[in-house]
Amino acid sequence: MRVAHSGPGPVRGGDPREVARAILGECYSTPFLPELPDRGPGADEVGRTAAMLTDLPVDASPRGWRLAGSPGRLSRRAVDFLDRDSDALEEADELARDPDDEPGGAGRRLLVRALGPWSLAARLEMPGGPSVLTDRGARRDVAASLAEGVAVRAVRLSERMRSRARVLLDEPALWHVHAGTVATQSRLDPVAAVPADQLSLSLCRFADALRAAGVDEVLARVPAEAGPDAPARWSILAEPPRDETPLDGLCLDSGVLHSARSHGALDAAGTVLGQGRLLQLEGLPGTAGLPTTGPEVERAVSRILDLLERLSAPRYAGLGQLVLTPSVEEMTSAGARPADALAAVRLVAEAAPRLAE
Repeated sequence: MRVAHSGPGPVRGGDPREVARAILGECYSTPFLPELPDRGPGADEVGRTAAMLTDLPVDASPRGWRLAGSPGRLSRRAVDFLDRDSDALEEADELARDPDDEPGGAGRRLLVRALGPWSLAARLEMPGGPSVLTDRGARRDVAASLAEGVAVRAVRLSERMRSRARVLLDEPALWHVHAGTVATQSRLDPVAAVPADQLSLSLCRFADALRAAGVDEVLARVPAEAGPDAPARWSILAEPPRDETPLDGLCLDSGVLHSARSHGALDAAGTVLGQGRLLQLEGLPGTAGLPTTGPEVERAVSRILDLLERLSAPRYAGLGQLVLTPSVEEMTSAGARPADALAAVRLVAEAAPRLAE
């Protein structure tokens, strides 16, 4: 039984070719499209996702990003960063290509991360200033443009790399959207709370659109812990509406799961595994920072196995549904060097086969 390992997306550094070569060296079977936020505006998570929008121009605003009549300078820069990162990964893949790869990419998955439709809408402004979340028509247009653009990018690159496309929808603002606590320009103009059933249905339909365009799997990444102003509603992801196809998996912080600080997250993770879906675990649990010795990695592996037991997942069968990655913090923490980020990927690459052993 093989345990997959990959990366969350963001990586310290500024040279896409160097990063791409390291990624293919550490996780050839499940590479990920890197994001290099050290390059500044346009390489941030909103700029990167906005660069994938189809026929929906954006521009920089004093507070971030907004819809616009034509692409702005930073928008064009974001597209250029995305193109360069994609080309660098493809070039590195050609150099590392395994002649024994299965036809059609059956044995490989390329992970492409993007902000999900709700978190992107929460971070984008209308041309006049209000959040896109306040306008149902704008929200719908952004979601449709995002689904088309992400699918085109992910599928085209995965085909060139002889793999299949896996999309990770990062929804850091989902609990705030549900609670109606998304920050706005004015406290007098709050964003209305969105019911859980509407959020769940929209994410299922969004994933359907990605799959229809050729994406093989769609996962969601959400905070495993919630604040008092935005409690988590795990049914949004664990219990899809009747007759709707659920997302293919869930991405959660393994440290939070292992510490049992979030019982709702544990229940959701157990439900996902019980339904045969993927569970992507970020970070090796029970370690303060990156483990530096073999015994520390072994302890992290034991904690993952303990976690599977607490989730009532069969140790052996459940391993095939796991994907291990470093945490975003490990890959991008202040003071870390690009080599530290790549060392984090190397450690999960070391832990993954030990789990199967």
